[in-house]
Amino acid sequence: MLRRLAALLLAILACVACNRDPVVMLDSTPPDQLARTFWPLADFSLTERSGQVVTLGDLKGKVWVADFFYSTCPGPCPMLSSRLSELQKALGGDDRVRLVSISTDPEKDTPEVLRQYAAKFGATERWLFLTGPKAAIKSLAFDNFKLPFSEQPGTAEPIIHSTRLILIDSMGNIRGLYEGTEAGNSESLIRDIRRLVDLKP
Repeated sequence: MLRRLAALLLAILACVACNRDPVVMLDSTPPDQLARTFWPLADFSLTERSGQVVTLGDLKGKVWVADFFYSTCPGPCPMLSSRLSELQKALGGDDRVRLVSISTDPEKDTPEVLRQYAAKFGATERWLFLTGPKAAIKSLAFDNFKLPFSEQPGTAEPIIHSTRLILIDSMGNIRGLYEGTEAGNSESLIRDIRRLVDLKP
């Protein structure tokens, strides 16, 4: 834990040193966090495990939950993916909802690797697994989602990323952030997803 906090602090200091705005860290949001909109997402373009290109526009009209992970992660990633698998089961076949997992190790996580990883968690076509150029992934995490991202090659956890699950509405606005390693947050997230899909755009 201390090593992870130290790595995050170094990442923030590095960003300040290169004249970029430091990462925005959000505390736990209030119970009725849907009463506010955090910020709209900017467009992005990444490759899904199927080989198809996915942009923000492709997700418009859907309520979706995003997370950052990588397939060889020795830490929280399997827990995050298990949490999304639970969400997938709880939400059934609702076509208004998507799950979106974004690899932070695109050099290793090719579409083929992501297909194998997705199969382990029983992912359907409504659960997308995205990869792409590393610079695009870093920009998406840091500038778009405003979440931490750093690399420590040669360590037990070579990639440090957020363990938040991010809820995005049908217009592409971030509406909530939930700690993905805490099982108790699943009920709140499911409740908020169902509330959002019933709201008119």
